[in-house]
Amino acid sequence: MTEQPHGTVTFLFTDIEGSTRLLRELGSERYAGALAEHRRLLRDAFARHGGYEVDSEGDAFFVAFGRPGNALAACAEAQNSLAGHDWPEGQQVRVRMGVHSGEALLAPPKYVGIDVHRAARVMAAGHGGQVLVTESTARLLGDALPDGLGLLDLGEHRLKDFDGALTLYQLCFSGGPATFPPLVTISNTNLPRPASSFVGREQERAEVVELLRREDVRMLTLTGPGGSGKTRLAIEAASKVVTAYPAGVFWIGLAPLVDPTLVTPAIAKTLGAKDDPAAHIGERHMLLLLDNMEQVIEAAPELARLLEACPNLTVLATSREALRLAGENEYALAPLAEADAVELFYERAGEAGAKLAGDAPVPAICKHLDNLPLAVELAAARTKALSGEQLLERLERRLPLLTGGRRDAPERQRTLRATIAWSCDLLGDEEQRLFAHLAVFAGGWTLEAAERVCDAELDTLVSLLDKSLLRHTYGRFWMLETIREYAHEQLDTSGKAEQTRRRHAEHFLGLAQEAGPHLSGPEQVKWLGAVEQEHENFRAALTRLRDANEGERELQLAVALSDFWVTRGYAREGRTWLKDALARGKDARHRVRALHAAGFLASRQGDYEEAEALLEEGLARSRDLGEPDLVARLLLTLAGVVSAQGDERRAAALYGQLRELLPTLGDEAAAPAHMNLADWAIGRGDYPTARRDAEQSFALYRGTGHIWGMAGSLLCLGLACLGHGEDGEARTQLEESLRLSARLGDNEGIGRCLSVLAAVAQERGDAAKATQLLARSEALFEEIDGELDGVERAVHDLTLTKVRSELAAGPFENLWSQGRSLSLEEAVNYALSDELERVARP
Repeated sequence: MTEQPHGTVTFLFTDIEGSTRLLRELGSERYAGALAEHRRLLRDAFARHGGYEVDSEGDAFFVAFGRPGNALAACAEAQNSLAGHDWPEGQQVRVRMGVHSGEALLAPPKYVGIDVHRAARVMAAGHGGQVLVTESTARLLGDALPDGLGLLDLGEHRLKDFDGALTLYQLCFSGGPATFPPLVTISNTNLPRPASSFVGREQERAEVVELLRREDVRMLTLTGPGGSGKTRLAIEAASKVVTAYPAGVFWIGLAPLVDPTLVTPAIAKTLGAKDDPAAHIGERHMLLLLDNMEQVIEAAPELARLLEACPNLTVLATSREALRLAGENEYALAPLAEADAVELFYERAGEAGAKLAGDAPVPAICKHLDNLPLAVELAAARTKALSGEQLLERLERRLPLLTGGRRDAPERQRTLRATIAWSCDLLGDEEQRLFAHLAVFAGGWTLEAAERVCDAELDTLVSLLDKSLLRHTYGRFWMLETIREYAHEQLDTSGKAEQTRRRHAEHFLGLAQEAGPHLSGPEQVKWLGAVEQEHENFRAALTRLRDANEGERELQLAVALSDFWVTRGYAREGRTWLKDALARGKDARHRVRALHAAGFLASRQGDYEEAEALLEEGLARSRDLGEPDLVARLLLTLAGVVSAQGDERRAAALYGQLRELLPTLGDEAAAPAHMNLADWAIGRGDYPTARRDAEQSFALYRGTGHIWGMAGSLLCLGLACLGHGEDGEARTQLEESLRLSARLGDNEGIGRCLSVLAAVAQERGDAAKATQLLARSEALFEEIDGELDGVERAVHDLTLTKVRSELAAGPFENLWSQGRSLSLEEAVNYALSDELERVARP
């Protein structure tokens, strides 16, 4: 029997395509015979080429090869044997095969590892008679491909349960089929899937698709008024070219944004880029669909730089005006053809449950609406209450009055505004008032917020919802941006705009102040989620307070949100808002708290010089306030920053002051003080002291239900145990810390735990697991724009040095790559598991 291969192994998975159908058609007896023949043919081919049969079950094989060329030769021979065999009833047994090379843990007679799973997923993506090969196998082969065999590049594909795209090849061999259907993989796109049908625009879609396929068109902008169908056409066209962009087609919705500087971070977040999307994209063939550019059009130069840096990137944008970039191709979207508009009207009226008479004047209605999609849809929604004749009558009476908009506005835009104005004219006085006032919200709102900010009544909100002026999903109300823009105009002319915006800012200041204490208490998870959901409204409130020069309230709001920014990884944004607020707010206590928050966020990004300056100022001001808890928080953060910069003498003095303050502190201040003292003691090798402080910190945090603090103190306790040689106890404390951080959504805490658990794994002799955890930790800190410091950085670097010395360069690089590719959930589960990986067939 062939010896079990080890090291870098080439894995082969196979199964019969349509085996259930084959069983039904042949019957049990004949199917059993065919299955046996299939096994014989495959086993003969695998044995002739040195294959090691790991497992077989039903109609599937799992075989390992020491050489990738042998695996491909075996696949070709097996497929030809199957194709040339005389099967019963003229049937054909078609087998799909997947080949992937990588590292795995030997668990004789089997293997355990992520590459085993990847090989199985590759097989599952193929079709009967097809052999799929990964890039890792192709690279391993180099120029040593067996005679008569070839590889056809199928581009990048996403596999189920794996993040990131994978380049796949098809094995070509004499006698094998040349073409197959598209692979069964996860589409490399996040394009929305509209629930309603796509009506009309077939010609426009074909024209946009043709432009997107041209190599000389890299910046295409669909222009037209709000409601003309730009977004829908862009999505439909982009969906037709997904296969033309191997690295993917990605939609970035910009409607909630008003700050142009947030466009690049939005692109990076969608792509999963660490920071700079240009570095992430590089030379990959990718299409970005940037939807609703008009309100952030000042970001257009950034797109130009992105296109210049990425030679194979194409950008499709929707905007109410051209971006005016060099090389931009503008596609102006005209109204619907009359027949398409009529079809759209009937389609949407039917969806609304209306039954129009056969002689309804629908063509005339659409004509009066300039055949604009949004206008047609709004009118069709009214057929629940109005007949076709009544609709037309109202349009005949109101439309001439509403065409005299701004003279500098395009005619199309005035027409759409008239259509929305007509729709709003059907509202009662209270409905009209509420509709205008709701425009103050950004990113949606809750019923409670509408009641408090706009004096809304539930019945009135429901009426606006029924009339298609509002949308409601996941417990929140929201407006289409076109309608919200019109509502803004109504608010601006109502004489109530400033009052409404002030009430909005006051409401969200109150919400932030209500949330503040809970962001570090037993309901921390719930309240962090609530603040995240209202993030756009908090940004709008901060902007309003800044623009109105209400420095004190801006400072209060920024301070209230600081724990949210810390825990959820919004360090850069939080620092920006705090800096603005500190420039205007004068209240001594709020300034000290803001200086502490800004200093802490700066330290988490490794900006120690600015962190020290902010914390020094805060500490100096805090001593006059008579609040020892606040002084302690500044001392402990400043001491950590000073220590991170290598000034151990000054750090010792600051930590000494902190310990002297302990008897005067309340539990909420004493808990982080003990945690930082534990961290300081670990750095000096005083593990008994570190353990006492960490245990005291955990007890205090647990008493207040502070999950984030509990996780941090357990991390310190784990570090102390690790330093004292208690690996088992260290692992127990670190795993619980990881569970708490994951529950909280604290990515920084997760990254810290993964790094230290890597050290535990290395001490237990599991260099492979240690390497993967280190890799995922580093990748996570890159993603959140943060970094390890102090003791944790030293432990991380030492562990990395140890595993590099234990592993050969090739296996180390493979494990490192595998670790970086793990999803966050996979990494957490992996860190908490005893096994490297469980074998799971698709």
